[in-house]
Amino acid sequence: MKILITKFTLPFTICIALVLFCTTTILARNAIKSTPLTALKSASVKTPSSLKSPMAANLLNINLLKNTTSGYGKADQVTLIVNPALASNGVGSNKLLNGADNIAFIEGSKVLANDGYKTVSPTDTISISISELTPGTAYQLQILSAKFKVSGIVPMIFDRITKSVTQFSTDTTLINFTPTVADTATYRSRYKIVFVSSLPVREVMTSAESQSNGQIKINWNSFTETNLVSYTIEKSVNGKEYNTLATVRAKNTTTASYSYTDANATKQASYYRIKALSADGTYIYSNVVFVASKSSFTSVYPNPLVGNTLHLATNNLIDGKYIVNVYSTLGTKVFTTTIDGKSNKYELNLGKLATGNYNLVIRSEGAIVYNTSLQVK
Repeated sequence: MKILITKFTLPFTICIALVLFCTTTILARNAIKSTPLTALKSASVKTPSSLKSPMAANLLNINLLKNTTSGYGKADQVTLIVNPALASNGVGSNKLLNGADNIAFIEGSKVLANDGYKTVSPTDTISISISELTPGTAYQLQILSAKFKVSGIVPMIFDRITKSVTQFSTDTTLINFTPTVADTATYRSRYKIVFVSSLPVREVMTSAESQSNGQIKINWNSFTETNLVSYTIEKSVNGKEYNTLATVRAKNTTTASYSYTDANATKQASYYRIKALSADGTYIYSNVVFVASKSSFTSVYPNPLVGNTLHLATNNLIDGKYIVNVYSTLGTKVFTTTIDGKSNKYELNLGKLATGNYNLVIRSEGAIVYNTSLQVK
């Protein structure tokens, strides 16, 4: 009997082990199959513990935003972490790419979702790869830098196509782009993060407004000017190619205000930006401001609105994408749509809005080009 028991016990044990192994394998496979695509997209290999210590780190988040019928939404994201606890630079977690709208950091042959640096210096650069974009669709790089405060270092983004450098704001920076069939592939290596130890000027904030005589006045304020040579006012009619209007000598003071009047403004809408040039040849650009001529948007009617349909009349409007938003007095967005600028009349179905006062705002390239009050009865 002992021999018989031993003879039959061994196969039974093996069977139990096999059953447990198969069950575990099936559950693991089902877990992978049931993982949402968004989770898989952001998944990575084991992340170093030092990348999980935001209290001891400087964080720079970059979101890839995609424009849809409901406005811009986050398609993907990456995070740069600067933490002295890291063993070296370029330590991060691998990126699992999706079939559309990817953004990643490139470190040699590594494609990373999170990139970790022990420290950063002016000699460091970090390449950004943006892939699987939809041609003809508007995108934005949303750079959140409020938690990135490395002493003596200023992060900026370099565009190797336009050869321009954009300084990050103290909170949020937006970079707009619309890939075409011809240039979609260039976004795989178009942008990179660079670091500088100092800037000729800390920040340049620009605004512009139409005057009663049809001229346009450009105003800008600067902070912490050091070894700054000049400011160049640049103008564009399409937001892509810019021409020089004038150059103004810098004051080299802690804070300064400047203005310039475009006496040759046309009836068409225009884009303006300021280029700040330092003594060593480095330069930065201000934000871009958009100024619509007074006749670009002629009327919104009926106002007060009765019913659901609002009419928008335009004139001399530049072709392009314009986002129309309607906000309540509390700032809640209650309606959004996109127009192309090719027509001179648009019908907007706002749906059933509650009686009250609203604000209609039209934006192009992130800048407000029209703003008016709207009453709904």
